[in-house]
Amino acid sequence: MSIKKMTGTISRVTDLSKTAKEVTITLPQDLNFKPGSFVNVFMNINGQSVRRAFSISSSDTVQNEISISIRLSPDGVMSPVFWQRDLRGEAIELMGPLGVNTSDKMHANKICLFGFGVGAGVIKSLLDHFTRHERVDHITLMTGSRSENEILYKDYFDSVALHNKKVEVRHIVSSPSAHNLLRVGYIQDNIDGVNFNETDVYVCGQQVACDQLIQRISAQSPQNCTYFVEAFH
Repeated sequence: MSIKKMTGTISRVTDLSKTAKEVTITLPQDLNFKPGSFVNVFMNINGQSVRRAFSISSSDTVQNEISISIRLSPDGVMSPVFWQRDLRGEAIELMGPLGVNTSDKMHANKICLFGFGVGAGVIKSLLDHFTRHERVDHITLMTGSRSENEILYKDYFDSVALHNKKVEVRHIVSSPSAHNLLRVGYIQDNIDGVNFNETDVYVCGQQVACDQLIQRISAQSPQNCTYFVEAFH
Protein backbone atom coordinates (compact mmCIF):
# COMPACT_ATOMS: atom_id res chain seq x y z
CA MET A 1 0.00 0.00 0.00
CA SER A 2 1.24 3.46 -0.90
CA ILE A 3 0.88 5.89 2.01
CA LYS A 4 -0.68 9.21 1.10
CA LYS A 5 -1.39 12.41 2.96
CA MET A 6 -4.47 14.29 1.83
CA THR A 7 -7.20 16.65 2.93
CA GLY A 8 -10.72 15.25 2.89
CA THR A 9 -14.13 16.62 3.81
CA ILE A 10 -16.31 15.29 6.62
CA SER A 11 -19.53 14.42 4.80
CA ARG A 12 -21.49 12.48 7.44
CA VAL A 13 -21.43 11.92 11.19
CA THR A 14 -23.64 9.07 12.42
CA ASP A 15 -24.41 8.27 16.04
CA LEU A 16 -23.69 4.59 16.74
CA SER A 17 -24.31 4.82 20.48
CA LYS A 18 -24.04 7.47 23.19
CA THR A 19 -20.27 7.04 23.20
CA ALA A 20 -19.47 6.13 19.58
CA LYS A 21 -19.85 7.82 16.20
CA GLU A 22 -19.10 6.86 12.62
CA VAL A 23 -17.44 9.67 10.68
CA THR A 24 -17.49 9.52 6.88
CA ILE A 25 -14.82 11.43 4.97
CA THR A 26 -14.96 12.21 1.26
CA LEU A 27 -11.47 12.09 -0.29
CA PRO A 28 -9.95 13.94 -3.26
CA GLN A 29 -8.50 10.66 -4.59
CA ASP A 30 -8.75 6.93 -3.98
CA LEU A 31 -7.06 5.77 -0.79
CA ASN A 32 -6.55 2.19 -2.06
CA PHE A 33 -6.79 0.64 1.42
CA LYS A 34 -7.12 -3.00 2.40
CA PRO A 35 -9.67 -3.93 5.10
CA GLY A 36 -7.93 -3.95 8.46
CA SER A 37 -6.14 -0.69 7.66
CA PHE A 38 -6.21 2.49 9.70
CA VAL A 39 -5.51 6.14 9.01
CA ASN A 40 -3.89 8.86 11.06
CA VAL A 41 -6.19 11.86 11.42
CA PHE A 42 -4.79 15.34 12.09
CA MET A 43 -6.76 18.20 13.67
CA ASN A 44 -5.78 21.63 14.95
CA ILE A 45 -7.22 21.87 18.45
CA ASN A 46 -6.62 25.00 20.53
CA GLY A 47 -3.62 25.87 18.40
CA GLN A 48 -2.08 22.42 18.76
CA SER A 49 -1.71 19.86 15.97
CA VAL A 50 -3.19 16.58 17.28
CA ARG A 51 -2.84 13.19 15.60
CA ARG A 52 -4.92 10.09 16.30
CA ALA A 53 -5.19 6.69 14.60
CA PHE A 54 -8.60 5.31 13.62
CA SER A 55 -9.47 2.02 11.93
CA ILE A 56 -11.39 2.14 8.67
CA SER A 57 -14.89 0.67 9.02
CA SER A 58 -16.16 1.07 5.45
CA SER A 59 -16.11 -1.30 2.48
CA ASP A 60 -13.04 -1.52 0.27
CA THR A 61 -15.35 -1.48 -2.76
CA VAL A 62 -15.44 2.33 -2.33
CA GLN A 63 -12.05 4.03 -2.15
CA ASN A 64 -12.80 7.75 -2.58
CA GLU A 65 -14.76 7.81 0.68
CA ILE A 66 -13.97 6.15 3.99
CA SER A 67 -15.65 5.83 7.35
CA ILE A 68 -13.93 5.64 10.72
CA SER A 69 -15.44 4.66 14.08
CA ILE A 70 -14.66 7.00 16.97
CA ARG A 71 -15.09 6.22 20.66
CA LEU A 72 -15.66 9.12 23.04
CA SER A 73 -12.78 9.48 25.46
CA PRO A 74 -13.92 12.16 27.97
CA ASP A 75 -10.33 12.92 28.92
CA GLY A 76 -9.12 12.80 25.32
CA VAL A 77 -8.13 15.74 23.14
CA MET A 78 -9.60 14.85 19.74
CA SER A 79 -12.64 12.63 20.23
CA PRO A 80 -14.67 15.09 22.39
CA VAL A 81 -14.58 17.60 19.51
CA PHE A 82 -16.92 15.33 17.52
CA TRP A 83 -19.46 15.57 20.35
CA GLN A 84 -19.02 19.30 20.95
CA ARG A 85 -19.91 20.62 17.51
CA ASP A 86 -21.22 19.67 14.07
CA LEU A 87 -18.17 18.98 11.90
CA ARG A 88 -20.00 18.17 8.68
CA GLY A 89 -18.51 20.05 5.75
CA GLU A 90 -15.22 20.73 7.51
CA ALA A 91 -11.84 19.84 6.01
CA ILE A 92 -9.78 17.20 7.78
CA GLU A 93 -6.25 15.95 7.14
CA LEU A 94 -5.39 12.28 7.12
CA MET A 95 -2.55 9.97 6.23
CA GLY A 96 -2.81 6.36 5.15
CA PRO A 97 -3.52 3.64 4.56
CA LEU A 98 -1.48 2.26 7.47
CA GLY A 99 -1.31 -1.06 9.29
CA VAL A 100 0.13 -4.53 8.84
CA ASN A 101 -2.85 -6.64 9.96
CA THR A 102 -4.76 -6.36 6.72
CA SER A 103 -7.03 -8.66 4.73
CA ASP A 104 -4.37 -9.52 2.14
CA LYS A 105 -2.33 -11.26 4.87
CA MET A 106 -5.22 -13.60 5.75
CA HIS A 107 -5.34 -16.76 3.64
CA ALA A 108 -7.30 -19.35 5.64
CA ASN A 109 -10.66 -20.74 4.54
CA LYS A 110 -12.02 -20.12 8.04
CA ILE A 111 -12.04 -16.64 9.54
CA CYS A 112 -12.81 -15.51 13.10
CA LEU A 113 -13.50 -11.82 13.64
CA PHE A 114 -13.64 -10.47 17.21
CA GLY A 115 -14.41 -6.85 18.03
CA PHE A 116 -14.47 -5.37 21.53
CA GLY A 117 -16.41 -2.09 21.74
CA VAL A 118 -15.44 0.30 18.96
CA GLY A 119 -13.23 -2.46 17.59
CA ALA A 120 -16.39 -3.64 15.82
CA GLY A 121 -15.67 -0.97 13.19
CA VAL A 122 -12.71 -2.69 11.55
CA ILE A 123 -14.53 -6.02 11.94
CA LYS A 124 -17.35 -4.58 9.82
CA SER A 125 -14.96 -3.75 6.98
CA LEU A 126 -13.36 -7.21 7.14
CA LEU A 127 -16.74 -8.99 7.18
CA ASP A 128 -17.84 -7.12 4.06
CA HIS A 129 -14.59 -8.11 2.36
CA PHE A 130 -14.52 -11.80 3.22
CA THR A 131 -18.18 -12.49 2.45
CA ARG A 132 -17.25 -11.63 -1.15
CA HIS A 133 -14.44 -14.22 -1.26
CA GLU A 134 -15.45 -17.68 -2.48
CA ARG A 135 -12.46 -19.38 -0.82
CA VAL A 136 -13.74 -18.42 2.65
CA ASP A 137 -16.28 -21.05 3.64
CA HIS A 138 -17.01 -19.98 7.23
CA ILE A 139 -16.84 -16.75 9.22
CA THR A 140 -17.38 -16.55 12.97
CA LEU A 141 -17.95 -13.01 14.23
CA MET A 142 -18.34 -11.90 17.83
CA THR A 143 -18.84 -8.47 19.37
CA GLY A 144 -18.15 -7.66 23.01
CA SER A 145 -20.02 -4.72 24.53
CA ARG A 146 -21.01 -3.42 27.94
CA SER A 147 -24.77 -3.41 27.26
CA GLU A 148 -27.27 -4.18 24.52
CA ASN A 149 -27.57 -0.56 23.36
CA GLU A 150 -23.79 -0.24 23.00
CA ILE A 151 -23.40 -2.99 20.37
CA LEU A 152 -22.06 -1.20 17.32
CA TYR A 153 -23.28 -2.25 13.86
CA LYS A 154 -25.52 -4.95 15.35
CA ASP A 155 -28.22 -4.62 12.67
CA TYR A 156 -25.62 -4.89 9.91
CA PHE A 157 -23.95 -7.95 11.38
CA ASP A 158 -27.26 -9.69 12.03
CA SER A 159 -28.48 -8.94 8.51
CA VAL A 160 -25.34 -10.42 6.95
CA ALA A 161 -25.68 -13.58 9.05
CA LEU A 162 -29.36 -13.88 8.14
CA HIS A 163 -28.64 -13.80 4.41
CA ASN A 164 -25.31 -15.64 4.34
CA LYS A 165 -25.18 -19.20 5.64
CA LYS A 166 -21.41 -19.18 6.08
CA VAL A 167 -21.56 -16.36 8.65
CA GLU A 168 -22.22 -16.99 12.36
CA VAL A 169 -22.66 -14.00 14.69
CA ARG A 170 -22.63 -13.83 18.48
CA HIS A 171 -23.13 -10.68 20.53
CA ILE A 172 -21.88 -10.73 24.12
CA VAL A 173 -22.67 -8.13 26.80
CA SER A 174 -20.92 -7.79 30.15
CA SER A 175 -23.56 -5.70 31.99
CA PRO A 176 -26.90 -6.88 30.60
CA SER A 177 -30.30 -5.41 31.31
CA ALA A 178 -33.02 -7.39 33.06
CA HIS A 179 -34.58 -8.21 29.67
CA ASN A 180 -31.36 -9.27 27.93
CA LEU A 181 -31.57 -12.25 25.56
CA LEU A 182 -27.95 -12.17 24.44
CA ARG A 183 -24.91 -14.05 25.71
CA VAL A 184 -23.43 -12.65 28.94
CA GLY A 185 -19.82 -12.09 29.97
CA TYR A 186 -16.90 -11.43 27.66
CA ILE A 187 -15.97 -12.80 24.26
CA GLN A 188 -13.36 -15.11 25.77
CA ASP A 189 -16.12 -16.70 27.89
CA ASN A 190 -18.24 -17.45 24.84
CA ILE A 191 -15.99 -19.24 22.35
CA ASP A 192 -17.57 -22.61 23.09
CA GLY A 193 -18.03 -24.76 20.01
CA VAL A 194 -15.60 -22.75 17.88
CA ASN A 195 -12.93 -24.83 16.14
CA PHE A 196 -9.84 -22.68 15.75
CA ASN A 197 -7.83 -25.20 13.73
CA GLU A 198 -6.78 -23.92 10.28
CA THR A 199 -8.18 -20.48 11.12
CA ASP A 200 -7.19 -16.84 10.77
CA VAL A 201 -8.22 -14.93 13.92
CA TYR A 202 -8.59 -11.15 13.82
CA VAL A 203 -9.01 -9.33 17.15
CA CYS A 204 -9.56 -5.61 17.70
CA GLY A 205 -10.12 -3.84 21.01
CA GLN A 206 -8.41 -2.73 24.17
CA GLN A 207 -5.08 -4.42 24.81
CA VAL A 208 -6.09 -6.30 27.95
CA ALA A 209 -9.22 -7.71 26.31
CA CYS A 210 -7.30 -8.81 23.22
CA ASP A 211 -4.62 -10.48 25.34
CA GLN A 212 -7.17 -12.39 27.42
CA LEU A 213 -8.98 -13.67 24.33
CA ILE A 214 -5.77 -14.80 22.63
CA GLN A 215 -4.70 -16.61 25.82
CA ARG A 216 -8.04 -18.41 26.01
CA ILE A 217 -7.85 -19.50 22.36
CA SER A 218 -4.21 -20.55 22.68
CA ALA A 219 -5.11 -22.74 25.66
CA GLN A 220 -6.98 -24.98 23.20
CA SER A 221 -3.69 -25.55 21.31
CA PRO A 222 -5.25 -25.04 17.88
CA GLN A 223 -3.32 -26.19 14.83
CA ASN A 224 -2.39 -23.65 12.14
CA CYS A 225 -4.16 -20.79 13.88
CA THR A 226 -2.82 -17.36 12.97
CA TYR A 227 -3.55 -14.24 15.02
CA PHE A 228 -3.97 -10.69 13.72
CA VAL A 229 -4.32 -8.20 16.59
CA GLU A 230 -5.13 -4.48 16.53
CA ALA A 231 -5.03 -3.36 20.15
CA PHE A 232 -5.46 0.09 21.66
CA HIS A 233 -5.38 1.61 25.13
